[in-house]
Amino acid sequence: MKYIYNILLIIFVGCLIVLFVLSPLLFYSFPYLSSQYLGQFSSLFTTNELSHLQDVASIFTTISMIEIVSLSGFAIIFMLFVYLKFKKKIVLGFLRGSAISLLLILSIIIAIFIDFQSLFLSFHYVFFPQGNRSFDGSSVLIQLFPASFFEHIAIQSFVISIILSFGILLLTFYFRKKASNRGF
Repeated sequence: MKYIYNILLIIFVGCLIVLFVLSPLLFYSFPYLSSQYLGQFSSLFTTNELSHLQDVASIFTTISMIEIVSLSGFAIIFMLFVYLKFKKKIVLGFLRGSAISLLLILSIIIAIFIDFQSLFLSFHYVFFPQGNRSFDGSSVLIQLFPASFFEHIAIQSFVISIILSFGILLLTFYFRKKASNRGF
C-alpha cells in the first residue's frame, strides 16, 4: 500500500511541475497560426513560413493537451489524498513539486540570460527537425516575430512560473507548520 501512495505522490509532483512550467506558456499561445486562420494574409508568407506556423500551432496544441492531462491527474490524486486523509502526502507533494519547479525554472532563466540565442536555436533543432526553423532576416515571419519578441515572452512566462512556484512553496511551509502543530 505504501508503494501505491509513493507512486501517486510521484505522479502528483510531476503534474505540479508540468503545470507550473507549461501554464504560463499558454498565456502567450498562438492558437491561430495555422494557414487556415491567416486567410488573405497567408499570401504574405512563404511555404516554409506557413509550414513553420502550422508546426508551432501543433506544438501549442500538444502543450495544451499535456496541461489538461496534468491538471486532471493533479486533481484526481489530490482528491484521493484528501479522501484517504493523507494530508502529509499532499503537503509533501506540494513542497516537492513547487521546489523542483522553482529550481527547474530558475535554471532555465539563467540559461536565457547567459545565451538566449543558443537556447532558442537548440529548441528549434529539437522541435523543427524537418528544417523549417531558420529564416532570412527580411522574411515576414522574422519581421513580425524578432528574436527579442521570443526572449521577452520566455522571460515573462518563466517569471510567472517562479511566482506560482514560490507562492505554492510558501503556502506549503505554512500548511506544513500548521499540520505539525495539529499532529497529523
